[in-house]
Amino acid sequence: MHNNERRMILLNPGPANTTEGVKQAMTSPDICPREREFGEAMLAVREGLVRVVHDGDVFTAVLFCGSGTAAVEAAISSVVPADGRLLVVANGSYGQRVAEMARAYGMAHDVISFGVGGWPNPEAIAEKLDAGRFSHLFVVHHETSTGMLNPVSEIAACCHERGVETIVDAMSSYAGLPMDVEALGADYLVSSANKCIQGMAGLSFVICRRKTLESMEPVAGRSLYLNLPLQHRFFETSGQMRYTPPVQVVYALAKALEEYFAEEGGAGRHRRYRQCFEALDGGMRGLGFRRLLPEEQLSGILTAYVEPDHSRYGFDELHDHLYAKGFTIYPGKGAKESTFRLANMGAVTADDMRAFISAMAETLAEMEIDTLYGEPV
Repeated sequence: MHNNERRMILLNPGPANTTEGVKQAMTSPDICPREREFGEAMLAVREGLVRVVHDGDVFTAVLFCGSGTAAVEAAISSVVPADGRLLVVANGSYGQRVAEMARAYGMAHDVISFGVGGWPNPEAIAEKLDAGRFSHLFVVHHETSTGMLNPVSEIAACCHERGVETIVDAMSSYAGLPMDVEALGADYLVSSANKCIQGMAGLSFVICRRKTLESMEPVAGRSLYLNLPLQHRFFETSGQMRYTPPVQVVYALAKALEEYFAEEGGAGRHRRYRQCFEALDGGMRGLGFRRLLPEEQLSGILTAYVEPDHSRYGFDELHDHLYAKGFTIYPGKGAKESTFRLANMGAVTADDMRAFISAMAETLAEMEIDTLYGEPV
């Protein structure tokens, strides 16, 4: 059997496993993306994306062709005015990436860093906001560098008390956790098609208030392609994206949204992910692995585990053993302790997680790793 014919269980932080229905949607008949029929499909997708996190028509979704980083850059470059100042909350790679974007645009900004895996204290952030003149704040909801779920609603409350708008990267929490965009306090919520919504990579989006977009003017010297107000207005007047959309990826996302709502309006998705987390994390801790983060900071969607301290351990070898058994794991990213990361997002089940735990136990035996942290397994 060829490698691409077997089902791999992806425990990496996206792109995630997809259903056969979503894969099949990619084979939809060819259509010119300027046809009205395709515009109606994109409109339905936009409405569905908002429905995941909000009831009503106050918010809308703006689609961009590109990975999640494209939509984050669209939000950052479009909403911070020339005379504005951005505060970037950084406790992992994705906050740091936004600081790089701000530097690339020559945007006035400050970074409040808590270190990779550090808890972003809302009181410290409030003090920073009081010490400067900020128009916007950026924060990641689920920082997949470590699997930490940041206290976004508390941070957003600090912002709104001071008239600061909040841009929230919800890349790997959107559709994976119960969420309301207003309760979260996000003025701009950013995500992509290939994470917990279980679509295909290549499409990302920004969800924000319709009235905000209608009054927003493009900022001179910023992006042409990743322009939030222009993208919104062009679709509102023509039913199309300004530039060529990823047609098949849109159809796949339409199917993914249909499947999301079929899971008890999303409640079933959240419950399934929780069951997957409990099977995965319970099994890992049963094998003797130690988490990087304390219980109260975990997202339940991705977990970082401290790497074994053993002479026969190596991440690449662990990865290759598990890959041969049908599982993909992911290396750590910049935490104060060496880790590897396991996600439980996508079209996976608790049974898949239990099968992984069996494969991990077999792999440890094959690698002759009898202690993880100096104690017997």
